[in-house]
Amino acid sequence: MAKLVYIIVDGMGDLPINALNHKTPLEYAYKPNISLLLSHAAYGYPSVLGKLAPQSDAGVLADLGYDPVKYSTGRGWFECLGLGMQPKDGELSLRVNFGQVAGGNLVSVRTFLSADELKILEEEINSKVAMPVSFRFKSGEGYRGGLILAPAKKALSQYVSNNEPGYKVKFYKNGSKLSFATGVKIKKVEKIKAIRKEATYTANLLNLFIRKAIEVIKKSEVYKKRLNNKLPPPNYLFLRDAAVKDPALPDITKNFGKSWGAVVGMPLEKGIAMASGMRVISVQEKADLQEDLNNKGERTLSAMKMFDCVYLHIKQADSAAHLGKYSEKYAIIEAIDKFVISKLSRALDVRAGDTLVLTCDHSTSSELKRHINSNIPVLIINKKFGQNRDFGEAGCKANHLSELKKATDIMSFVMRLL
Repeated sequence: MAKLVYIIVDGMGDLPINALNHKTPLEYAYKPNISLLLSHAAYGYPSVLGKLAPQSDAGVLADLGYDPVKYSTGRGWFECLGLGMQPKDGELSLRVNFGQVAGGNLVSVRTFLSADELKILEEEINSKVAMPVSFRFKSGEGYRGGLILAPAKKALSQYVSNNEPGYKVKFYKNGSKLSFATGVKIKKVEKIKAIRKEATYTANLLNLFIRKAIEVIKKSEVYKKRLNNKLPPPNYLFLRDAAVKDPALPDITKNFGKSWGAVVGMPLEKGIAMASGMRVISVQEKADLQEDLNNKGERTLSAMKMFDCVYLHIKQADSAAHLGKYSEKYAIIEAIDKFVISKLSRALDVRAGDTLVLTCDHSTSSELKRHINSNIPVLIINKKFGQNRDFGEAGCKANHLSELKKATDIMSFVMRLL
């Protein structure tokens, strides 16, 4: 049976950069292993969410064939599910960032902490923060975490704002919910607000949690040691994308009649894979890029023996772009070519019908340091296609499949190739 490997590189798309000879990091990167596959290649250049700059939850959902406007109930659900927190209908699930403020103004929405520091803060928050409702907090990767509040006397509501500058929440008539990257236009950090009157109780609870958690964090040994060592102290919590309902994604294995495995390390992507019915092959995100990519490549090869289709998620390109490091971003793409694509190109038998897809969930501008609403580059390797060249944003824009107008079109198109 033909195999499919579907790779989503977080934030791989970008805009042309003057310092890279007016090329994007993807176009500038040296990609010999991808180039060898272009004898049977087709390109796509679909929109993800039109004029809105998507977060990763919307982008991954769309790439996997789920319309985020139809299914998303808030990123917090997937984030907490991926952290192993088992959110339930009626509970309020949120994504959390450890960050830093000064004088009420934003310094950073990302204060990177070690795994040990995160675990200590997780334990202290759970044991020392007193709330009128029960809650559970769990740390994630780097600066991330998940929070779940359980309802008590009153129902909890998803109709609350984010307190993280640069991410604006949008609600749809069908009850779905998404946040979009807007860029940080105002540095002042505001409290979480009720968007509907029914959410006033929920907003007050979240603001209370933030205040009490910050008090605990500032008394912790982690905080004191970071100050002594002149490291950025995590003195604020940014909460976003509250959800109170299971998104109930249709099972991807039943949709297409193929078995699916997911090689994913980040909580959000784990949660989406779990919710879609994939079997998650959990991998630890490793600090060393080569070690991380080698590990993910090997785990993908193993998964190909067990499943018809394998979804692989790679994070680092997005992180580099958010920091404005375009040279690091193209180096990451080169490493993906060297340590992942090289392995997969030897294992996939394109002449026998195997298929490789390489795309991204959204574009992240290395100069703007944020997600943008650009269309995304898509590479599809399959025996039904002929020679192509210059895989990158410009190549995809100039020579793309007309069938792929939206990112939600990719999955059904690819599955028809198998």
